[in-house]
Amino acid sequence: MTWTFERVFYGSKDGLNLRSMRDFLMRGYYLIPHTLFNGYYRAVNRVGDYESIYTRVKKPFPDLLLAQRPEGRFALHLSGGFDSSILAKLYDRQDVDYIHFTGPESVKARALAATLKGTLHEIQIRPELYIEAADEFVSRLPEPYAFEDIVYAYLASKKAKELGHTLVMSGDGGDDLFGGSDIGPYSRKACIVWKTIDPNQLLGLTTLQPYMHTGLYAWAGSTLGPKEAGFDKVFAAQYCRQLGMPEAVCAQKKGFWAGSHGIRTNEQVLGHLAGVVDGSDYSWIKEFEFPQRPSADFPFRQYGLARWLEVNYKERLDAGEIREFSRQVREFNAMEEKIASALRLKETIKWYFPPAAISLGRRVRRWIRKGQTE
Repeated sequence: MTWTFERVFYGSKDGLNLRSMRDFLMRGYYLIPHTLFNGYYRAVNRVGDYESIYTRVKKPFPDLLLAQRPEGRFALHLSGGFDSSILAKLYDRQDVDYIHFTGPESVKARALAATLKGTLHEIQIRPELYIEAADEFVSRLPEPYAFEDIVYAYLASKKAKELGHTLVMSGDGGDDLFGGSDIGPYSRKACIVWKTIDPNQLLGLTTLQPYMHTGLYAWAGSTLGPKEAGFDKVFAAQYCRQLGMPEAVCAQKKGFWAGSHGIRTNEQVLGHLAGVVDGSDYSWIKEFEFPQRPSADFPFRQYGLARWLEVNYKERLDAGEIREFSRQVREFNAMEEKIASALRLKETIKWYFPPAAISLGRRVRRWIRKGQTE
């Protein structure tokens, strides 16, 4: 048996929440308990044998990982990075299938797979395949997802299902544990957790994310220092050597996600994403303004949000609704700019008149007044 996360939604939908929409486009998430609708909220629960894991361990690491090793067949999303490689080495069996996207990290994945009992399956991503998959499932998600890696997770899990698997494992959460990110399951953002869970649910598959256990987060927070759990993932690299992994894995340098395979900048993909937004009744979401342009996944966010709203809010809006939403967005932008201007003014005053200097000035003034009265 395994454990996983599930959402609980409550309340009643009372129109679109523009702040959540803007936060989703700008940051990639909106804070729990909010959703894209006014008056409608969400919570995140853990279900399965989450607590019983503690009865099978003596120490946090690596016992909490080993205790989650499945008994039956499973497939693993294998990137070749530290996180998925550690799981592959610890959980390796002859009936395991490792699913990998051919690309920048393939040298590492192949080197590791050559030492494993399981079988490596590679998927060659193409713009047409990416577009087809995205159109197939993004509108069916419980909530929009902000990053394009969910499309890769969907394709990898489809391959797992074709191979006859019902359980799919991923290294989601490893960055939060070993260093590199702060959008894991235990922050109020809680977005990365759904990257694999949501596609798997659509495909009828069970999800296992061993790194997501809070016991591991508690261990890392109290044991790993800033250098060990920094961006370079020093501890993870050392542990890979301890497990006897190939040097191609152990000596890798942590970098920004390499899995895009050029999709983020592909003209065919970008043209399709933009065309979906422009051809929908939600093109007004492009009127949101931001202090600075969001990340490289911004076109995917706009596309995913428009697609999702068409299915989960209204497929078509009348002309009056479109004008009204556009007006609300402009008013929202003006309000946000007013708040931002006030904050900039406050910071400017603070720069030229530091609180310590102001406090000193007040004390001097009181001292002078006291002297004058005496």
